[in-house]
Amino acid sequence: MTIKSFALTALAAAFALPASAAVISVYDVKNQAQSSSSCGNPAYGLYTSTLLRGSNSGCAHFYSIQDGATLTTFDDGTAKLTGSAINLYGINASFDMTFTGFTDTYAPVKTGGSANTADWTFYTGLSADSSITVNTTTYFAQLVGAPNNIGTMPVFQIGTGANDKTDAFGGSTWLDMFSANGTPMFTGGNHWDLNFDLDLRPDTGLDVPAPATLGLLALGVAALRLSRRSK
Repeated sequence: MTIKSFALTALAAAFALPASAAVISVYDVKNQAQSSSSCGNPAYGLYTSTLLRGSNSGCAHFYSIQDGATLTTFDDGTAKLTGSAINLYGINASFDMTFTGFTDTYAPVKTGGSANTADWTFYTGLSADSSITVNTTTYFAQLVGAPNNIGTMPVFQIGTGANDKTDAFGGSTWLDMFSANGTPMFTGGNHWDLNFDLDLRPDTGLDVPAPATLGLLALGVAALRLSRRSK
């Protein structure tokens, strides 16, 4: 294969790769303002129901979201939630979740923060690898409302008052949690809760090409330059 034909092949492969999803918005994820007075009023965004780590006190259920947590929405109907949270006893919980199935209408909803859903949007699913790791144990998440309860249970909601606690802009959902082999661990009435505020970053909305695409483009351009110099 000549240098020129190699270059053209690399460029063709780069353009043939699927484009990465464009970023619509990036939000900083914050603790919602409602707190538990019996536990010293800790700000929290994750509640782990019957899972207690670090203490047998019920206060061990409350995890405060740490700086750096983000929710990124994409134009392919997905949203990525990453970050960490810590309970009162120093136990860390890290989350890495991909929400799927964007829609701007859904019912039923959780209305603990507001019943006005005019600006709300929803995600009706989670990728199979969505997880929350507490201490050293990883639990895999499904929406309580999906896939088996679509239209009868809430899903992931975003909007003003959608954090289900206050009238601030945020998001919330109920999560059924499973072990790595699919065994139900915290489901039904023992589901976990995410309730958080969202602060929009103003400098978002740029598409970031996939690394493989960038590499092939660079390789193709370099090879074309080399073929021209060799003539």
